[in-house]
Amino acid sequence: MMTDTPLIIAGTTYSSRLLVGSGKYKDLTETKLATDAAEADIITVAIRRTNIGQDENEPNLLDVITPDKYTILPNTAGCYTAKDAVRTCQLARELLGGHNLVKLEVLGDEKTLYPNIVETLAAAQTLVDDGFDVMVYTSDDPIVAKELENIGCCAVMPLASLIGSGQG
Repeated sequence: MMTDTPLIIAGTTYSSRLLVGSGKYKDLTETKLATDAAEADIITVAIRRTNIGQDENEPNLLDVITPDKYTILPNTAGCYTAKDAVRTCQLARELLGGHNLVKLEVLGDEKTLYPNIVETLAAAQTLVDDGFDVMVYTSDDPIVAKELENIGCCAVMPLASLIGSGQG
């Protein structure tokens, strides 16, 4: 008989192992309905594409997906340099009142969305040194994964297939 163990990320226990994304929905109402139906605790948010307060003239995701109910997991989708990724995480932390959990993605190729490992390692080190809890997207190289763990990332997420492919 299998026993479920709780999902613990950066010292926080979650009842659901499902993380949902906030993109690809037609509007914020649909985002909320899908997130509620999924019964997930964590929702990822592409800070460069989704408003969480950085633009007062646009609808704000936090008006429908509240941080008191969900863990908002800001990600650096669309970043191609360590500098851009770090800046994006710092903006997210400011907008979320000091929230330190982030999903780091530093891309190396626009078509495949494969990670840029050199920039990922640099960004991970900077973010961990700055007090962030970093969940990091990386290649399937176990040596790189171990280095990211040694840097202090709280979760290492090697790609199983291309981002957006729906294949895992």
